Amino acid sequence: MIDYPELYLFNTMSRKKEKFISQEPNKVSFYSCGQTVYQDIHVGNAKTYVAWDLLWRTLVTFGYDVMHIQNFTDVGHLTDDGDDGDDKIQTQAKSMNTDPMELVDSLIFEYHNSMDAINVHRPNISPRATSHISEMIQMVETLIDKGYAYEIKNDPGTFYYDTTKFAKYGELAKLNLEGQIKGSRKEVKIINQKKNPSDFALWIKAPENHIMKYISPKYGSKILGYPGWHLECSAMAQKYLGDTIDIHAGGVDHIPVHHTNEIAQSEAITNKQFANYWLHSEFITINGEKMSKSLNNYMSLSDLIQKIGAGPTKLLLLQAHYRTQSDFSLDKAESIKIKYTRFIRSYHLGIQKLSQNSSKKVTNINPKLSNAFFDALADDLNSPLAISKINELTKSIDDIITDDGKLDTTYLNELTNTFELFFETLGIPYQKLDDDEIQLVNQILENREKYREEKDWAKSDMLRDILEMNGYTINDTNKGQEWFKLH
Repeated sequence: MIDYPELYLFNTMSRKKEKFISQEPNKVSFYSCGQTVYQDIHVGNAKTYVAWDLLWRTLVTFGYDVMHIQNFTDVGHLTDDGDDGDDKIQTQAKSMNTDPMELVDSLIFEYHNSMDAINVHRPNISPRATSHISEMIQMVETLIDKGYAYEIKNDPGTFYYDTTKFAKYGELAKLNLEGQIKGSRKEVKIINQKKNPSDFALWIKAPENHIMKYISPKYGSKILGYPGWHLECSAMAQKYLGDTIDIHAGGVDHIPVHHTNEIAQSEAITNKQFANYWLHSEFITINGEKMSKSLNNYMSLSDLIQKIGAGPTKLLLLQAHYRTQSDFSLDKAESIKIKYTRFIRSYHLGIQKLSQNSSKKVTNINPKLSNAFFDALADDLNSPLAISKINELTKSIDDIITDDGKLDTTYLNELTNTFELFFETLGIPYQKLDDDEIQLVNQILENREKYREEKDWAKSDMLRDILEMNGYTINDTNKGQEWFKLH
């Protein structure tokens, strides 16, 4: 039995690592900002979702019952980080001559396919913003009633949040309210009608040509509009997790605007702390520049999976700490694939050795390595250090399987079980082997070796091709044929 350490997480609000203590013993409420579904998910986006997958896995492994909510933004996210331009989804749908919701449905389907492939868990609930318009309207009306929101006089149906009414505004981002121009999500046509540069849109009156529009706060069907981007997460977090949640997570780009505004909205309504821990993931860059769809310098997650495989992709996204920027290149991706292949080769050869020696599979876990591994995860999800323990593990496996005269099946069994524990905790896809599969492949390779001895190269190559088509890698070594199977 593993004695798991105490978990420490870096809280953006305090700018330090804090011991994690949930509101309820052994239960965690967890909200993470999800995808704006107007284009395929790219590798930079995926790093953030992999980080929160690791957080979820660590919490579950450490004995917590986690309620994880992650939204899909399918309305209200405009074309920049201000309240400028059209809805991103509407803009993309127009360019593709398709219905916005058809676009959203297809992209959510593809998102799940890519996330499933790299073994990112599905949240308990994945709500869509468009299904929670009524909750958003109610929030705006409450903010109006409490004096935190005001209507643009020359644009009836457009409501803004008055940031000067919220004393803690900008606390998360350490913003100076007087100078906070960047945090203003402003609509160009009404910029001069805002009370303060940092005020942000709660609800926007829709122009006639706007496709996605809904009944409005105060006016109902008389004036149609759509919600500001920030409103949706406040509404959905409160609906599914209550007034105060344990953990709220997102990307570092959410700190100065989105999460700052979420706090202002939510706490103005409830008079309670919105979240106890704020976690933020850093960017992936390309040549030192943030990977971004707007800059067109990105690789889609599905393309990377196709190129190097699901397992190497997940390992790549865990290779850097979630709070550290990492630069992406195809050369680096290929080197991670080599590393992943080495891990799987060692593990599979170890399993085969155990099978050959009729060792019973038991649940022994190497305590020294496992303690170091979980200590790494408990230290703010230090995935690079955790992965280094897999390096040590595979080296130990290699040392045993290359020395048949000193084969220690008990220790080898411990190591292979520990390997499975590490990979499953990190959520890295891998192929398990069972005795029937091992027996079948070995029989085919025995036949192949017979054909090789007979110099029947055609039949030998045919058997090799069959195995490789089914995902097996075959290596001819001076000690004979070895094989393993990549995910």
